[in-house]
Amino acid sequence: NLITELDLSVFVFNEDLEYLDLSHNKILKVYCQTLAYLRHLDMSFNKFTAMPICQEFGNMFRLEYLGLSATVIRRPDFRYLTHLQLHTVFLTLEDFSLYEPQSLTALNTRSLHIVFAANQNFSFSLLYDGMSTSENLKIVNLRYTSSYKDFPSPPLKLLKKIKTTVLMLDTVDLQWPIILQIFLLIWYSPVEHLTVTNLTFRGPLDGLAEYNFLPLLNSLEQLISLDGSMKALTLEHVHNKVYYFNQEILYRQFSEMNIANLTIYDAYMPHMLCPNRTSSFQYLNFSHNALTDELFQNCGTLTDLKLLILQRNKFESLPKVSFMTRRMKSLKYLDMSSNLLHHDGADVRCQWAESLTELDLSSNQLTDAVFECLPANIKTLNLQNNQIASVPKGVAELESLAELNLASNRLADLPGCSGFSSLEFLNVEMNLILTPSADFFQSCPRVRELQAGHNPFK
Repeated sequence: NLITELDLSVFVFNEDLEYLDLSHNKILKVYCQTLAYLRHLDMSFNKFTAMPICQEFGNMFRLEYLGLSATVIRRPDFRYLTHLQLHTVFLTLEDFSLYEPQSLTALNTRSLHIVFAANQNFSFSLLYDGMSTSENLKIVNLRYTSSYKDFPSPPLKLLKKIKTTVLMLDTVDLQWPIILQIFLLIWYSPVEHLTVTNLTFRGPLDGLAEYNFLPLLNSLEQLISLDGSMKALTLEHVHNKVYYFNQEILYRQFSEMNIANLTIYDAYMPHMLCPNRTSSFQYLNFSHNALTDELFQNCGTLTDLKLLILQRNKFESLPKVSFMTRRMKSLKYLDMSSNLLHHDGADVRCQWAESLTELDLSSNQLTDAVFECLPANIKTLNLQNNQIASVPKGVAELESLAELNLASNRLADLPGCSGFSSLEFLNVEMNLILTPSADFFQSCPRVRELQAGHNPFK
């Protein structure tokens, strides 16, 4: 709305008031009043210059969520809140001009969410102090256009103070040397889950040797192969503004990371290297990239990998995908949906990981021949939105298959269960079935659920 002044005394008779949202107004001034039952107070996205915190806030012991906005933050600003046990503090710092280091550390909050000015150089003390303040930290708009040589490096003593275990950074536009320093700080810290969304990195990538970021660091590859606190790294919507550099260096750094979960989503990534040593990866998500059939061929170091998601890439050969999994001894789930996969049924014997029990091949270019190239122990199979006209008899013996999705194909009849003795769930929606044959009902006694809508039944 268009509120410019806020007098909290108007709520003095609303004794049961718990939730008050005044965000996205034009408030410049607040007249304070203790609202004892208030749990949620949001004054973010307003026009305050200084933090709108007054002594009365210190008496609101039920307060869990506090949203604030300001252009200047000084150390005394949060002094009335230090004894409050807050769940979330949300700060919007548009048109920001000043942050006094250590100011945030007066807060006692489990989660801290900061939205910085969109077109200003980020004040990195906010990041460093935020990591010393809350377990969950999210920061939006980390941009820095000055030279990386002027970047205020994180102080080493900071490592002993960090509380953050879950860190989310959104809309990050930084030079590679700065990204590297921040990442090294995070790697050495207690952070377990790091998510970076909308990441743009710029040059230079050379000349980094002269900067000794941290002591005893011979190489980045050596660092990331060491044990750290990090369990999961997620990078989404990555844009590279450095067009001439050895990408293999970057891929090698990712492939050698000693973490359980790695997601690189929508990064135009054409390749990823096989780890040099037995990898700790258990979950890999490389969706929405430019990966091809050459990924992880003859790779024997991903023996702990359980879930692999490769949807929306450029894979073409189903046999090559099977060879990719052959040495992944722990693989249980594989998602190859929305690729360009086909299999012409030539004399190529597919070799899948024996452990694989769930496979998603939906939205590809597969025909009836796909049943010649399926994992022997598969339990759940998704073949939705392909070009399958029939299920050939006597080709596949999938004794463990319990769930089969053949929706949006070209089936003219219900498939029988001669090769699927354990089938319990079948989806044949949106096909071309006119009259279901009796073979299905005779050969599929264990099927409990049949979805067959949107067919042209007579």
